[in-house]
Amino acid sequence: MAPDCLYSGKVRDVYELDDEHLMMIATDKVSSFDRHIGIIPGKGELLNKMSDFWFNNTRHIVNNHLLSTNKNVAFVKKCKPIMIEMVVRGYITGNTSTSLWTHYNKGERIYCGITFPDGLKKNQKLDSPVVTPTTKGVVDKPITESEIIADGYMSEWEYKFVKDKALELFEFGQKVADAAGFILVDTKYEFGRNCDGEIILMDEVHTCDSSRYWLKETYDAKFAEGKEPDKLDKDCVRDWVKSVCDPYNDEIPEVPDNIIMKAHDSYQLFYDKITAVNVRQIVFPNIVVILSGSDKDSKHVDNIVSFLSQVNPTNKVVPIVASAHKNTKLVLDIIKEYDATLSKVVYITIAGRSNALSGVVAANSARPVIACPPFADKMDMMVNINSTLQCPSYVPVMTILEPINVALTVERMFLL
Repeated sequence: MAPDCLYSGKVRDVYELDDEHLMMIATDKVSSFDRHIGIIPGKGELLNKMSDFWFNNTRHIVNNHLLSTNKNVAFVKKCKPIMIEMVVRGYITGNTSTSLWTHYNKGERIYCGITFPDGLKKNQKLDSPVVTPTTKGVVDKPITESEIIADGYMSEWEYKFVKDKALELFEFGQKVADAAGFILVDTKYEFGRNCDGEIILMDEVHTCDSSRYWLKETYDAKFAEGKEPDKLDKDCVRDWVKSVCDPYNDEIPEVPDNIIMKAHDSYQLFYDKITAVNVRQIVFPNIVVILSGSDKDSKHVDNIVSFLSQVNPTNKVVPIVASAHKNTKLVLDIIKEYDATLSKVVYITIAGRSNALSGVVAANSARPVIACPPFADKMDMMVNINSTLQCPSYVPVMTILEPINVALTVERMFLL
């Protein structure tokens, strides 16, 4: 028996398999202005692959409904949708009736309960991402947090949970997009309650349909010149439709083949580049902990930090002042904290004279330790270097004197 079609949405058809599972078929339809505006052949499968990538790489943030995918078909857990779309915006832009720029350009300064300052320009980056929810239905309408709670869409606690997760997802999405050469401008998230009542992520996430992407390398120059950014989503279809008719009232004309191909190629380029990103490095970034015995070593620390940044700016560098002689417990607590992480960690220890710091770290950590002691001059080095070199057995400390060599060694360690 063929499964029952629960509904045919703007871009997906949903079928009920049993009481707990659904089958979602991603179509090639393009939706905007609250209506169907065209077809992009192959778009459904690409969207499904994008969602598969993002759902499987965001489970550390929030659980989701995806079980498996096959081409343009996704098998998911059944959820009761929360009828609110959590729209997160990192930039002020857009052309539709619900876009932030559309309202701002009309003189409105309060949108979804958030007050925006005067003087913002179209496509400008906001000081920090904002959540601007809309209702989910035939026509999406902006709504405030207080209205969501008052109208019973979610409780206060539920809204805080969903809002916090939306912002976490957006931050993660921006990092992955940035590594692939894109800017995640804005997006929407949909949540639902599964059979156990748990609120989980559903529908799709960070695809070119639910999100707006720009090319990172040309954004600054385009914005400075007052030009539209180079886009990587269905905006080229949306822009063309808006240029030839009133998309809210007129009949939508057939979209030209060159516009369709441009949209398809953008989707393909995005998928290829985004799936090539080392997501593990973003979730669990390589960490370099620089432990120095005194504030007096700050110039030496800054020199090492500078070289680390030049060799690989994606590594997380954490400078900490903690003396093994004067703050032994603090040093041990720091080691315990960073040894517990799933990230790769390398310690760099900076101490001269009686260098207990390097030995204490190496004796109490399973991670590599590089000693790079500071010296005032060659004579100072000859007098004090032995306290760094002569560690007892089972205390593996690597001693490197040149900061640039420290940075290069760290990078080679992380490649292992």
